[in-house]
Amino acid sequence: MAVVEGQFDNLFMTVAQNAQGIDNLLDSFFGFLLRKTDFYTGVDDLKSAEEIVMKTFRKYGEMSEKKKEAERKRRQKIDEERKKKMAEKAAEDAKEKEKHKSLEARIKEQQELQAKPKIEEITEDETMETDVEAQKEKEPTSEDAPMTNGDHSKAEDEEDDKDTPPPEGNGGKTDKYIWTQTLGALEVRVPVPPGTRAKDLSVSIEASSIKVGLKGKSEPILSGKLHQKIKPDDSMWTLEDSRLVQMNLEKYNQMQWWTCVLQGDPEIDTKKIVPENSKLSDLDGETRQTVEKMMFDQV
Repeated sequence: MAVVEGQFDNLFMTVAQNAQGIDNLLDSFFGFLLRKTDFYTGVDDLKSAEEIVMKTFRKYGEMSEKKKEAERKRRQKIDEERKKKMAEKAAEDAKEKEKHKSLEARIKEQQELQAKPKIEEITEDETMETDVEAQKEKEPTSEDAPMTNGDHSKAEDEEDDKDTPPPEGNGGKTDKYIWTQTLGALEVRVPVPPGTRAKDLSVSIEASSIKVGLKGKSEPILSGKLHQKIKPDDSMWTLEDSRLVQMNLEKYNQMQWWTCVLQGDPEIDTKKIVPENSKLSDLDGETRQTVEKMMFDQV
């Protein structure tokens, strides 16, 4: 009758514990074979008994080697997978870092373009007209009056405003976020530490306030009261490239340009905003007339 593997494990475990060592265990076992069985006396010579022992020893020795090899391969596979994941993560981090550098470069380029004064080429006829107008301005009239310092300052400010380009994307940039807007909605992009996961974030979008932070951190990355009310149920946020939170906020009043996102942040000049024609053409007649009137009133 074949013996089921592990059938006597409990018994042998008790013997092994009492024997206190492999040498004592084997000595006790072969002593048992001598005293209680014909293992030694039932064979023609000791070589036959030894061969029986060695056959069993080699059987389990081969099984042990196979088990060791299987364990070695398992550990090797785990190590290779770990190294592969580390290499993939390093490549992904490098890619994300490059994307972040590219985004910063684009922002810097836009800021430099906005800071540069506009140079417009004029024709010879336009030059002559300009000279004539300049001469007329120099000629005094009875209605002319001396300009005060306040008048000069106001005129200079108005001239500077004319040279200022329209805000990029109808929005602006602070040290914590970049934002753009349409008449109906805002898009706010907030940088977060590289490798951030969505479950690491704590984002709150309320009717009058927004908040972006990391769970477990006492200080939020961004928090404040909104310039105007929004529709929180129609607003949402997503995590881009594990380093940028993008919030799409639906305005409550969809017929008004915002000067800033959060109260107290730098404001833009909404008079400089130039909506895209394609967006105006998408509006119905009545709404379009209202928008065009609002644009005219801002001039």
